[in-house]
Amino acid sequence: MIKNLFSFMSPAGQKGRLTVLLFHKVPRIADSLTPSEPNLAQFEKTLDFLEENFNVLPLSEAITSLKRGSLPERSMSITLDDGYSDWLQTVAPALLRRNLPATFFISTEQFSGPALWHERIVSAVRALPDQGAILPFGFGSYSDLGNCSNRVKLILELQERLKYQPLHIRLEEISALEAQAGLPLEYPNRFDSDSVRALHSSGFEIGGHTIRHPILNECTHEEAMTEIGGCREELEAVIRGEVSLFAYPNGRPLKDFNGTHVEMVKACGYKAAVATCNGAANSSSDIYQLPRFSPWGTTTSRMTLHIARNMFVPMKAIPKEESPTGYQDELPVKCLLIANTFPPIHGGSAVVYENLCQYMSPGTIRVLAPKINYLTSEEIPGWREHDALKPYPIDRIPLLRPLMMPASANIFISLYRFLFQDLILYTRVLFAAGRLVRRHKINVVCIGELVAGSWIGIALRRIFGCKLIIYVHGEEVTTTTGGRLHGNRRKDFLLAADKIVAVSSFTCDALTREMGVEPDKLELIQNGVDTTKFSPGLRNEQLVAMHGLEEKKIILTVARLVPRKGIDCAIKAISEVVRSRPDVHYLIVGEGPYKESLKALIQQHDISKFVTLVGMVSDVELIDYFRLCDLFLMPNRTMPDGDTEGFGLVFREANACGKPVIGGRAGGVVEAVIDGQNGLLVDGESPYLIAEAILRVLNDDTLSKRLAENGLALAQNNNTQSVAAQFEKLCTRMLRHA
Repeated sequence: MIKNLFSFMSPAGQKGRLTVLLFHKVPRIADSLTPSEPNLAQFEKTLDFLEENFNVLPLSEAITSLKRGSLPERSMSITLDDGYSDWLQTVAPALLRRNLPATFFISTEQFSGPALWHERIVSAVRALPDQGAILPFGFGSYSDLGNCSNRVKLILELQERLKYQPLHIRLEEISALEAQAGLPLEYPNRFDSDSVRALHSSGFEIGGHTIRHPILNECTHEEAMTEIGGCREELEAVIRGEVSLFAYPNGRPLKDFNGTHVEMVKACGYKAAVATCNGAANSSSDIYQLPRFSPWGTTTSRMTLHIARNMFVPMKAIPKEESPTGYQDELPVKCLLIANTFPPIHGGSAVVYENLCQYMSPGTIRVLAPKINYLTSEEIPGWREHDALKPYPIDRIPLLRPLMMPASANIFISLYRFLFQDLILYTRVLFAAGRLVRRHKINVVCIGELVAGSWIGIALRRIFGCKLIIYVHGEEVTTTTGGRLHGNRRKDFLLAADKIVAVSSFTCDALTREMGVEPDKLELIQNGVDTTKFSPGLRNEQLVAMHGLEEKKIILTVARLVPRKGIDCAIKAISEVVRSRPDVHYLIVGEGPYKESLKALIQQHDISKFVTLVGMVSDVELIDYFRLCDLFLMPNRTMPDGDTEGFGLVFREANACGKPVIGGRAGGVVEAVIDGQNGLLVDGESPYLIAEAILRVLNDDTLSKRLAENGLALAQNNNTQSVAAQFEKLCTRMLRHA
């Protein structure tokens, strides 16, 4: 009866259908941490079902017959992905006993390099301690790994999240997990070139699956071409024969690969390729996007149901069109960044947004920003000159949010402000933003201020259907933020976004813990530094002379003068340092409401000749101050109301200028400053420990040089170009699912 059913659904000839099955690792004994993988007994049961009810063909033969319209009835092909030594002891013997063909798609880096990245995650999570592991990407909620089900869930979420990160970030995060192992790391036995030769000698087809198993959509064109073509070259050298079939890593059309990659596969000499999506191929199917799926049934009835249902599922494929490549181009990114804090206003987030815009592809982003500073109610100095020099368009309106005003004395004043000030302002802002969206065909809106700006993005999303990203830096989540209209709606705003960009794992954890955001909605994009501006250089002798710094060891802080920066404790620490190092001078660059308190503290400790409050400086002067110092210091701390640093871009700027840094062990700074590598971390509440760290760096030239060199390399590897590329890829990925 089963044969008759499938013969009707998949007849021979022109109307034939080809079902391609996908498997991965097939262990002899089931692994409790990867319960979705079929063990050998389950796999053999599936093979028995296929042998009895289908015509199982080598994939290359099936594709040839599909093109000719000569498929036999009930056609089926078996494929396996990645590369596992277990195949030689489990899969291959099981297939050979039944005389069933199969195609093995291999990732080649593991031949002589590290294990497959997703297997490294399994090994690392298996070895993590039950408590105390530091996890990336907002997974701080997994505090108890004593429960096996928590480890299973963590593995799945880490694999899903890390696969869409750039390769260097993926590997950094996996290495960080491995470094915390409480048990020896147990990787699968190596699958090497001898294993490939053994499979090929047994009569099985070998196909390409890239070198390092990246998501092709997350690669540059050069990286993707190397991954696709390089894999084929390596495999052909191993088997001394042709490799004509390819499998896209992860394999979901548009989400994981696009039409450009289809053309690359053709250009690299492959004759056909398989994707990962439901459906059965027919004579009209694109042989470079053949569907395949993994059967989940464990009984005859369930397997019959699953395979039969799959034959009726419409295939997903990238559509062809009349274009030089033969495939539909991706929808171009048209992003509108709405940011209240944007240069020439100073601030960490302003720098992040400006760098983001500076390095996005031409035509992909424009900015909506204010002309008036809502804190001072004065026009922002120099905005016209600033905007005229930028290669991306900046549109300005008077205000994006209400002016900062004293708290209302009573409800009537609040009501008056809301009706006759706020509502009028919000209407003007929405009209201006909507006009830009409509005129410039905006498809992504990015909001740069969670509390005061999210409402605009939500409104534009509902009216125009554009995607919504909210950029979060940390303190707006950890502090109790008020506001006349939106202060208590942060969680609602976040849940309404399509994606939330967080600048640190600390911010990710705060979003999941405090706001209930699901980890899959988060995108970690750490702040990068513009290494074309911030770079090592000679001291500016005019600054040396101006501040009387000849023969001095210079310590520098660059920050807004607010309590969370820890500058008061730094001043107290300097009063201790100068007792043994009177050649030290401390420069504090920046302005802020804490300035008078810091002046008083300097007087109180009688160290005016050792400390200079520089005030605000220009962007060009700022780089000179970084190059001037011997050590950068900002012993940040978390305040009682939760106010803390979300990341600490200023540390990376100092590193980019070749300087060692000292930061507070609080907030997201623990990710910007890796203790003992590019700087030191201290308790920002302890002047004694701050002073001890300062003297440790200043008195040890070897340590200072090592921290500076490591910091420079870290900054160069995490620059603003890579941040902009990550953000642009995020926008592109979102639009694929529009």
